[in-house]
Amino acid sequence: MKNSISYLFCLIIIGCTVPESDKLPFGEGSRYPHLTKNYSGGLLVSWFEPVDSTTFGLFWSEYDKGVWSKPGLIYSSGDFFINWADFPSIFHFRDSVFVAHWPEMSSTGTYDYDVKLAFSMDRGLSWSDPIIPHRDGKNAEHGFVSFYKDDKENLGLVWLDGRQMAGGHGGQGTPGNMNLYTTSFDQDLIQNNDISIDAMVCECCPTSAVQIRDVTLVAYRDRSESELRDINILRKVNSIWQDPYAIHDDGWVISGCPVNGPKLAEKDNKVAVAWYTAPHGEPRVNVAFSNNLGESFSSPIRIDSGSSEGRVDITWYNNSAVVVCWLEAQDGYSTLVFRTVSEDGILSPIQEVVTLAGGRGIGYPQMEYLGNELWFLWTDFDKKNVVMSKKVYL
Repeated sequence: MKNSISYLFCLIIIGCTVPESDKLPFGEGSRYPHLTKNYSGGLLVSWFEPVDSTTFGLFWSEYDKGVWSKPGLIYSSGDFFINWADFPSIFHFRDSVFVAHWPEMSSTGTYDYDVKLAFSMDRGLSWSDPIIPHRDGKNAEHGFVSFYKDDKENLGLVWLDGRQMAGGHGGQGTPGNMNLYTTSFDQDLIQNNDISIDAMVCECCPTSAVQIRDVTLVAYRDRSESELRDINILRKVNSIWQDPYAIHDDGWVISGCPVNGPKLAEKDNKVAVAWYTAPHGEPRVNVAFSNNLGESFSSPIRIDSGSSEGRVDITWYNNSAVVVCWLEAQDGYSTLVFRTVSEDGILSPIQEVVTLAGGRGIGYPQMEYLGNELWFLWTDFDKKNVVMSKKVYL
């Protein structure tokens, strides 16, 4: 035990940070990145960036052999729903096939927007015309997408679907609840039906999904009639969605959406989840592990220092430990921090990445571990109005 503690401690302390701003693909006005790994041992990133005074573009880039590729344009529009919490993403489906999603306004209501998808069959050189995966045709909120590849090698996605709210949000508008929906595309990109898999969920907390062996796991913030908003897990086994269950009985009762979703990470048949909660007004970040394909999770391990703002990300560091990052509030500012957490509860010291002006403009910081490089991306609205990055060597 003592050797494990010392080992984790030394790894973090000797890590150094290297700014990558002179090599990054992001331009002035860029915002809200999404960072993920590809199947080729590199990284993919998508982000919004203005192309003129009235239009934004959705761009992407790939990190391979120490170099970011030239930014590629996926789609441009004057009607994007540009939001700090519900932002676009890119996903490596298979071979040279990428898929990207973004939110785009469907009407004049504040939260009337659709999910739109585009596919690239040539590794991002060209992109298809956009399609809408939800088939309700209603002007309502649709967003907070997470992609996964299921046990049949189909492309799956989940999203929050407000068709029952009929344009309402957060209790406004006509009666109805936010649903969690899913659909899938086969190898020929033919879409299956879109179905609801939970009929009452939190209205605007990001979702997360992973595939582990033949089981799909989805994590999201639930909502009950009594306004209990804890984190749920849904499992799809043998093509059947099972009943959801709470990872832990946090007991957080709150009358509005906290805009703070969970994050899953999988490695070698193991799953870890990080999430923010604040029962009785006490904010905290928890981590839990599963060694049985998500049938159950361990008791939560609290990892924050007592002033957490959440917006978590998580990635596996080795076979028994993860790295988790989140925001901590400090004197009106938000500090992006991280630490390692082992399955047996060993915590490394909390390390600071960057201190930013507080508020929603910084979005959800992104993190991925590649080789010995721990990458962080965030939106800097205070000084540079651009996506920024820092790389930590572990």
